[in-house]
Amino acid sequence: MNDAKMRYLAIIPARGGSVGVPGKNIRPLVGKPMLAWTIEHALECSQIGRIVVSTDSPAVAAVAENYGVKCPHLRPAHLAQDDTATEPVLLHVVEQLESEGYTSDAVVLLQPTSPFRRKGRLAEAVRQFESEGADSLVSVCSDHSFFWTTPERPQASYNFMERPLRQNIPDHERRYRENGSIYITRTKILQSLRNRLGGKITMFVMDEDESHQVDTRTDFAILEQIMMASKAPTASVKLSRRDVDAIVFDFDGVLTDNRVYVDQDGREVVACNRADGMGFEMLRQAGLQLFILSKETNPVVAARGRKVDVPVIQNVHDKGQALEALARDNAFDLSRAIYVANDLNDLPAMSRVAYAIAVADAHAAVHAAAWRVLSRAGGDGVVREIAEDVLGLAWQQQTE
Repeated sequence: MNDAKMRYLAIIPARGGSVGVPGKNIRPLVGKPMLAWTIEHALECSQIGRIVVSTDSPAVAAVAENYGVKCPHLRPAHLAQDDTATEPVLLHVVEQLESEGYTSDAVVLLQPTSPFRRKGRLAEAVRQFESEGADSLVSVCSDHSFFWTTPERPQASYNFMERPLRQNIPDHERRYRENGSIYITRTKILQSLRNRLGGKITMFVMDEDESHQVDTRTDFAILEQIMMASKAPTASVKLSRRDVDAIVFDFDGVLTDNRVYVDQDGREVVACNRADGMGFEMLRQAGLQLFILSKETNPVVAARGRKVDVPVIQNVHDKGQALEALARDNAFDLSRAIYVANDLNDLPAMSRVAYAIAVADAHAAVHAAAWRVLSRAGGDGVVREIAEDVLGLAWQQQTE
């Protein structure tokens, strides 16, 4: 077999159920469903010829298709139990595809519960698999922990009388643990042994921060901080139209600079940015639903809404409940919505959407709660930045 021409089938198992975190595979993580991170890693790897998400859930299948991967067959119920092993799921996909005429030389197992892989990692794993002539590959990370046996008969894995520094442990004495991120198996090995590992096994070493798996809500919180701190997944990442259906804007401090001008008769005037008019039009061209949600009662809010052709809901005291009602009445999912905020009364609404965005001069607590903080302050062309820099939209010239 010429390994340079191997056909790789990537399988991403993603059940709809979960004991620890209900719906965890499509739960938002750093701005998109957790499953989407693994799909994108597979799509960027040119060696992979086909990608399949194996699921029992129509909701998971819909998310997968939204990110560019079809689910050709829903997984049968007996392969979607809490105690179902992964190998029968892999074999089910392989057998289904073979019955339709598609064969593979190797299966790449990517678990969505390991969503953080650095760019190019999967291609590196494939190259190592081929260069070493391996039959299977398992991703691992180095573990410098000091291990002990059972409390009943405690024995250390190291000489505790001469405790070494962790960084000085020789390579041949280090331990490695499976991190659950990447497995590659020759299809014939998988089918004959009914196991993801067999034959000549190679270990693909990944960094510790890439080796966190999500099983609990605490895991979500930890991994989100790791991913947000990493330049790779979040600093320059852009959403796309396929990620978002609706955007809801606060008014004061978002579409204005938070100042108000009062004349001698008590009439209030605010300043808005003309660039936002173009920004709203770009978002509208992309087919997004747009709304302004404000506590303010002043008619200037409604007037600005009419000017930019965006519906306004004002005199709102509980923005979280108002946002839920807005989504219900307009048939959009808050897991596919952006809320743009600047102050403390926006926090209840921010917690309900997948993509909470803060303007540059927002309150510190709003910054802390945001998925992304914009470079522009309120009233400084925030809508334009969201259209161009967050969603990557371009102005489409209208023609007769």
